[in-house]
Amino acid sequence: MFSEAVWLTPDQQVRLLAVACVVSGIVRLLADGPGTGILHDLVARMCTTLDHCGATLSHRDR
Repeated sequence: MFSEAVWLTPDQQVRLLAVACVVSGIVRLLADGPGTGILHDLVARMCTTLDHCGATLSHRDR
């Protein structure tokens, strides 16, 4: 996946991987057990991870 993204820094590559995993995980979680995911705040935790990745990247661009 990252062999084509050599223009990204290692930190950006890790964040991109985290975002890809979280997004696919949310879809899988909601497909397999939406009630459990919502009751245990798993979706909220995943969204917090996405927010953190985005906020850190945008903060560095300033």
